[in-house]
Amino acid sequence: MNEEKEKIISFASQKFLLGGFYKTTIDEIAAEMHVSKKTIYRNFSSKEELVKAVAKCFLNENARRIEEVINVKCNAVEKLVRIFEVVGGIVSRVNDRMLSDIHHYSPERWKEIDDYRTKKMTSFLTNIITQGQKEGYFLKDRPEILITVFIASVRAVVNPDFIINNRFTMLEALKGAIKILMNGILTEKGKKIFNKLNYGADK
Repeated sequence: MNEEKEKIISFASQKFLLGGFYKTTIDEIAAEMHVSKKTIYRNFSSKEELVKAVAKCFLNENARRIEEVINVKCNAVEKLVRIFEVVGGIVSRVNDRMLSDIHHYSPERWKEIDDYRTKKMTSFLTNIITQGQKEGYFLKDRPEILITVFIASVRAVVNPDFIINNRFTMLEALKGAIKILMNGILTEKGKKIFNKLNYGADK
Protein backbone atom coordinates (compact mmCIF):
# COMPACT_ATOMS: atom_id res chain seq x y z
CA MET A 1 0.00 0.00 0.00
CA ASN A 2 1.45 3.37 -1.00
CA GLU A 3 1.92 6.23 1.47
CA GLU A 4 -0.80 8.37 -0.09
CA LYS A 5 -3.37 5.59 0.24
CA GLU A 6 -2.34 4.92 3.85
CA LYS A 7 -2.82 8.60 4.76
CA ILE A 8 -6.31 8.66 3.23
CA ILE A 9 -7.33 5.51 5.09
CA SER A 10 -5.90 6.83 8.36
CA PHE A 11 -7.72 10.16 8.05
CA ALA A 12 -10.99 8.57 6.91
CA SER A 13 -10.82 6.12 9.82
CA GLN A 14 -10.86 8.98 12.32
CA LYS A 15 -13.70 10.73 10.48
CA PHE A 16 -15.84 7.61 10.26
CA LEU A 17 -15.25 6.52 13.85
CA LEU A 18 -16.19 9.95 15.19
CA GLY A 19 -19.03 10.93 12.88
CA GLY A 20 -20.06 7.82 10.96
CA PHE A 21 -19.57 7.32 7.24
CA TYR A 22 -23.02 7.89 5.74
CA LYS A 23 -23.02 11.70 5.95
CA THR A 24 -19.25 12.05 5.56
CA THR A 25 -18.54 12.98 1.94
CA ILE A 26 -15.46 12.59 -0.22
CA ASP A 27 -15.52 16.39 -0.67
CA GLU A 28 -15.32 16.82 3.09
CA ILE A 29 -12.44 14.36 3.44
CA ALA A 30 -10.52 15.96 0.58
CA ALA A 31 -11.03 19.50 1.94
CA GLU A 32 -9.92 18.61 5.46
CA MET A 33 -6.90 16.70 4.16
CA HIS A 34 -6.05 19.62 1.84
CA VAL A 35 -5.93 17.37 -1.20
CA SER A 36 -8.05 17.22 -4.35
CA LYS A 37 -10.97 14.84 -4.86
CA LYS A 38 -8.94 13.47 -7.77
CA THR A 39 -6.32 12.30 -5.26
CA ILE A 40 -8.96 10.37 -3.30
CA TYR A 41 -10.47 8.82 -6.42
CA ARG A 42 -7.04 7.89 -7.74
CA ASN A 43 -6.79 5.52 -4.80
CA PHE A 44 -10.45 4.59 -4.25
CA SER A 45 -13.05 4.34 -7.00
CA SER A 46 -15.91 5.20 -4.60
CA LYS A 47 -16.72 6.05 -0.99
CA GLU A 48 -17.93 2.48 -0.55
CA GLU A 49 -14.49 1.20 -1.52
CA LEU A 50 -12.92 3.60 0.99
CA VAL A 51 -15.31 2.43 3.75
CA LYS A 52 -14.36 -1.17 2.94
CA ALA A 53 -10.64 -0.36 3.08
CA VAL A 54 -11.06 1.44 6.42
CA ALA A 55 -12.93 -1.55 7.88
CA LYS A 56 -10.25 -3.97 6.67
CA CYS A 57 -7.43 -1.83 8.07
CA PHE A 58 -9.28 -1.46 11.40
CA LEU A 59 -9.76 -5.22 11.71
CA ASN A 60 -6.19 -6.11 10.75
CA GLU A 61 -4.65 -3.58 13.14
CA ASN A 62 -6.73 -4.80 16.06
CA ALA A 63 -6.06 -8.45 15.21
CA ARG A 64 -2.33 -7.63 15.39
CA ARG A 65 -2.77 -6.07 18.84
CA ILE A 66 -4.63 -9.15 20.09
CA GLU A 67 -1.94 -11.46 18.67
CA GLU A 68 0.65 -9.53 20.71
CA VAL A 69 -1.32 -10.26 23.90
CA ILE A 70 -1.74 -13.94 23.02
CA ASN A 71 2.05 -14.30 22.74
CA VAL A 72 2.64 -12.86 26.23
CA LYS A 73 3.72 -15.47 28.79
CA CYS A 74 1.12 -15.45 31.58
CA ASN A 75 -1.73 -17.61 32.83
CA ALA A 76 -4.81 -18.08 30.64
CA VAL A 77 -7.16 -16.00 32.82
CA GLU A 78 -4.85 -12.99 32.82
CA LYS A 79 -4.26 -13.40 29.09
CA LEU A 80 -7.99 -13.43 28.36
CA VAL A 81 -8.58 -10.38 30.57
CA ARG A 82 -5.80 -8.52 28.76
CA ILE A 83 -7.50 -9.33 25.46
CA PHE A 84 -10.83 -8.06 26.81
CA GLU A 85 -9.14 -4.82 27.79
CA VAL A 86 -7.71 -4.41 24.29
CA VAL A 87 -11.11 -5.17 22.75
CA GLY A 88 -12.75 -2.77 25.21
CA GLY A 89 -10.44 -0.03 24.02
CA ILE A 90 -11.32 -0.87 20.43
CA VAL A 91 -15.11 -0.79 20.86
CA SER A 92 -14.97 2.39 22.95
CA ARG A 93 -13.65 4.18 19.83
CA VAL A 94 -16.78 3.29 17.86
CA ASN A 95 -19.47 5.89 18.52
CA ASP A 96 -23.24 5.58 18.14
CA ARG A 97 -23.29 7.32 14.75
CA MET A 98 -20.86 4.79 13.24
CA LEU A 99 -22.82 1.92 14.74
CA SER A 100 -26.09 3.32 13.40
CA ASP A 101 -24.60 3.76 9.92
CA ILE A 102 -23.46 0.14 9.83
CA HIS A 103 -26.87 -0.97 11.08
CA HIS A 104 -28.91 1.03 8.56
CA TYR A 105 -26.72 1.55 5.51
CA SER A 106 -24.05 -1.12 5.33
CA PRO A 107 -25.17 -4.50 6.71
CA GLU A 108 -22.70 -6.17 4.33
CA ARG A 109 -19.83 -4.42 6.15
CA TRP A 110 -21.17 -5.68 9.47
CA LYS A 111 -21.31 -9.24 8.06
CA GLU A 112 -17.66 -8.95 7.02
CA ILE A 113 -16.74 -7.69 10.50
CA ASP A 114 -18.78 -10.42 12.19
CA ASP A 115 -17.29 -13.19 10.03
CA TYR A 116 -13.77 -11.89 10.67
CA ARG A 117 -14.18 -11.56 14.44
CA THR A 118 -15.78 -15.02 14.66
CA LYS A 119 -12.79 -16.55 12.88
CA LYS A 120 -10.32 -14.70 15.10
CA MET A 121 -12.22 -15.47 18.33
CA THR A 122 -12.31 -19.16 17.43
CA SER A 123 -8.56 -19.16 16.92
CA PHE A 124 -7.47 -17.34 20.08
CA LEU A 125 -10.10 -18.93 22.35
CA THR A 126 -9.03 -22.39 21.26
CA ASN A 127 -5.47 -21.70 22.39
CA ILE A 128 -6.36 -19.88 25.60
CA ILE A 129 -9.08 -22.27 26.81
CA THR A 130 -6.83 -25.27 26.15
CA GLN A 131 -4.08 -23.55 28.16
CA GLY A 132 -6.52 -22.63 30.94
CA GLN A 133 -7.86 -26.18 31.25
CA LYS A 134 -4.31 -27.51 31.65
CA GLU A 135 -3.69 -24.89 34.35
CA GLY A 136 -6.93 -25.82 36.13
CA TYR A 137 -8.55 -22.40 35.64
CA PHE A 138 -11.24 -23.38 33.12
CA LEU A 139 -13.88 -26.08 33.44
CA LYS A 140 -13.01 -29.43 31.89
CA ASP A 141 -15.94 -29.37 29.48
CA ARG A 142 -15.25 -29.96 25.80
CA PRO A 143 -13.36 -26.89 24.52
CA GLU A 144 -15.57 -26.83 21.41
CA ILE A 145 -18.66 -26.31 23.58
CA LEU A 146 -17.08 -23.54 25.68
CA ILE A 147 -15.81 -21.76 22.58
CA THR A 148 -19.14 -22.00 20.74
CA VAL A 149 -21.12 -20.68 23.73
CA PHE A 150 -18.63 -17.85 24.26
CA ILE A 151 -18.62 -16.73 20.63
CA ALA A 152 -22.39 -17.03 20.21
CA SER A 153 -22.95 -14.88 23.30
CA VAL A 154 -20.52 -12.16 22.25
CA ARG A 155 -21.93 -12.08 18.71
CA ALA A 156 -25.48 -11.77 20.05
CA VAL A 157 -24.73 -8.98 22.53
CA VAL A 158 -22.05 -6.94 20.75
CA ASN A 159 -23.95 -6.22 17.56
CA PRO A 160 -25.77 -3.15 16.21
CA ASP A 161 -29.32 -4.54 16.55
CA PHE A 162 -28.97 -5.45 20.23
CA ILE A 163 -27.09 -2.31 21.22
CA ILE A 164 -29.33 0.16 19.41
CA ASN A 165 -32.55 -1.53 20.55
CA ASN A 166 -31.43 -1.71 24.20
CA ARG A 167 -29.57 1.61 24.36
CA PHE A 168 -26.29 0.16 25.55
CA THR A 169 -22.87 1.32 24.50
CA MET A 170 -20.73 -1.35 22.85
CA LEU A 171 -18.39 -1.23 25.85
CA GLU A 172 -21.22 -1.79 28.34
CA ALA A 173 -22.51 -4.72 26.31
CA LEU A 174 -19.05 -6.27 26.03
CA LYS A 175 -18.24 -5.94 29.73
CA GLY A 176 -21.61 -7.32 30.79
CA ALA A 177 -21.30 -10.33 28.50
CA ILE A 178 -17.70 -11.05 29.52
CA LYS A 179 -18.38 -11.03 33.27
CA ILE A 180 -21.29 -13.46 32.90
CA LEU A 181 -19.39 -15.75 30.52
CA MET A 182 -16.20 -15.86 32.54
CA ASN A 183 -18.04 -16.79 35.72
CA GLY A 184 -19.71 -19.58 33.75
CA ILE A 185 -16.55 -21.21 32.37
CA LEU A 186 -14.04 -20.68 35.21
CA THR A 187 -13.27 -23.05 38.04
CA GLU A 188 -13.23 -21.65 41.60
CA LYS A 189 -9.47 -21.37 41.24
CA GLY A 190 -9.92 -19.40 38.02
CA LYS A 191 -12.60 -17.14 39.52
CA LYS A 192 -10.22 -16.06 42.29
CA ILE A 193 -7.76 -14.78 39.70
CA PHE A 194 -10.50 -13.18 37.61
CA ASN A 195 -12.02 -11.37 40.61
CA LYS A 196 -8.58 -10.20 41.72
CA LEU A 197 -8.02 -8.70 38.28
CA ASN A 198 -11.38 -6.94 38.75
CA TYR A 199 -12.24 -6.83 35.06
CA GLY A 200 -15.08 -4.49 34.20
CA ALA A 201 -15.51 -2.91 37.63
CA ASP A 202 -15.18 0.84 37.16
CA LYS A 203 -12.69 0.43 34.33
